[in-house]
Parts: sequence; structure tokens; C-alpha cells
Amino acid sequence: MLNQDFDIESLSQNFAGISNENQQLIKDVQSILRNEIVDEDGLIKLCQQGFTNQTNRLRGIVWRLLLGYFPLNKKYWSQVIMKNKDNYNNIKIENIKKAPPQKKNDHPLSRNTDSDWNNHFQDQQLWSKIQKDVIRTRVKELGREEYREMLNRILFLCCKLNKMDYVQGMNEFAALILYMCMSDPNEKLQNESDAFYCFMILMTSLKNNFQLQKEKVRAFQDLLKKVDWKLHDHLVNQKMDFSILYVKWFMIMFAQDFHIDDSLRIWDCLFCQKNNREEFLFCLAISFLIQLREDLIVGDFGSILLILQNLEKQDINLSEVIQRAQLLQKEQKKC
Repeated sequence: MLNQDFDIESLSQNFAGISNENQQLIKDVQSILRNEIVDEDGLIKLCQQGFTNQTNRLRGIVWRLLLGYFPLNKKYWSQVIMKNKDNYNNIKIENIKKAPPQKKNDHPLSRNTDSDWNNHFQDQQLWSKIQKDVIRTRVKELGREEYREMLNRILFLCCKLNKMDYVQGMNEFAALILYMCMSDPNEKLQNESDAFYCFMILMTSLKNNFQLQKEKVRAFQDLLKKVDWKLHDHLVNQKMDFSILYVKWFMIMFAQDFHIDDSLRIWDCLFCQKNNREEFLFCLAISFLIQLREDLIVGDFGSILLILQNLEKQDINLSEVIQRAQLLQKEQKKC
């Protein structure tokens, strides 16, 4: 596969219905991607507002670059894809197996750690645990059986290779990455292996994300009090448990509570943060609260919880939320 298969030029084709501003964004990103060595800082500056439905054709390549899956040197992209396709096929063959054959010193009731039968049943338990979540994950977008199988495999293999247990929330991360890959307009980028390796990279940086960290809950609450003490005090008076927001918003990084296009756009912004992802998450969460302030400030505990647990149903201008979060982040750095 040659680099022209990425077809950078096609990104600026078919501009029907696309605003002049978004056309310019596509052209500017395209200009950066034409260079043999991609200017990562320049790419981040262009993409930090996230991609809308008019510009989401850029997401596939940009995510691979910002996650570090693609090197900045463009000439290696094809090599990365081909190599990882082969590696992933081998990983599937080695780790997703049918029941083992009968052996003299091994049997289905064995509990020895080196027993093929014991390992097989442990694999089955892990697969079934993951499957229970997969069948209800992003059903509208990934409900086809082939996508469910891909998602199950990605999660299963990630857990098995890293010798880690599966926890809820990982399915939401993997779902967004798989959807990003499989919905790419470039057929060469529509592959399960890319989704698997991008997910593995993400999980490496988020391995502690699925633990409730009370000090971070307190830090978020302190920041809210600093930014909007009236809203903070009202939520406290209504016995709002801020750890609920931590689980829903920070642990799974808004991957669940929105239409998938909005979750993907939020992740565009998060990936542009590189080393400031957690800081931006705090600012983004506060920006959401401010966006909903009018209803939250007069609500009781029940109505507040209903609002915050159903963000997809709220009247939210995501562009405003993102811009306010970035402004808040800049203000905090000055302090």
C-alpha cells in the first residue's frame, strides 16, 4: 500500500453544504498533512475546537497522529498499518481459541494455572463479561453483529495481553475509537487493527482512570467554587455528591452521555490537550455546569441529578462549552 492511498487531496473534495470557515479549516489541515513531517503543534492549533459533521473527515488521520499511532513522518504510515494488521491477526489466532484438545495430564476440571482447560474457561468468563456490556454499547451506531464482534475482540485482547480485568467504561472508550475507524471516508483506514492499537495506546495513558480518586473530586469542587461560588454552594446545599460527576464525566471522559458525534468532538479537544488532558476535563465539566446554570441554580436534588445524568437531552451549545472551557483553562494558568 502506498502513501497515496491516504489520498490527502480528497479531503478537500465535495464541499457542498460546508461553510466557508469549515472549508478553510479542512484546507489548512490538508496543507499540514501534505508535508512529509507533520507539524503537530500546528495541527493541534487548528483542531482544538474539535470537528463537526462538516469537518469530521479529518478525524481519522488526526486522532492517529495525536495518539501517537501514526509517526509524524508520513512516509511510515502505510508501513504502520500493514505491520499492525499482520500483528493483530497473529494476536487473534494466538489468543482467541476454541476448546483445547484432550491431554493425558489435563482435563476440563483442572484448576492448575498451566492447564489449557483452566485458561480456556477463564477466557470464556472474560469474553462473557465483556459481551454483557458490548450488546448495549452504542447500539444505534455499532449494533451490527460484525461491529459487536470487533468491539468484543478489542476489549478481550486488550485485557488478556495486559493481564488486566475488564471494567465498565472501557467499552465506551473502545466504542468511540472503533466507530472513528469504521466510519472513516478513507476505506484504507477502516480496519479493526487500527482501532485495537489506538485503544491500547489510550488505555496505557488511562490505566488509573477507573478508580475513584477523592482528591481529584475535591480539586474539581474547589475549582467550581472559585469560578462560580453561588452555583457551588447551591449544589452543596442540595447534597449533591460530586463523586457522581467524577464517575460520569472524568472516569469515562464524556464518552457516554452524548450523541456519538458530540462525544467524538469532545475527544477531538481532549486529544489536542496532550499533557493537559485532566486539567481540560475539569474546565470542560465546569463549563457544562455553567451552560446549565439557569436550571441547576433553582433545582432541588432530584431535578439537578436528572439534568446532569441526561446531558444528551439538555439544550447545550457544545461550541460555547468548548470555547468557555479553553478560556477558563487559560485563566487558571495565569493564576
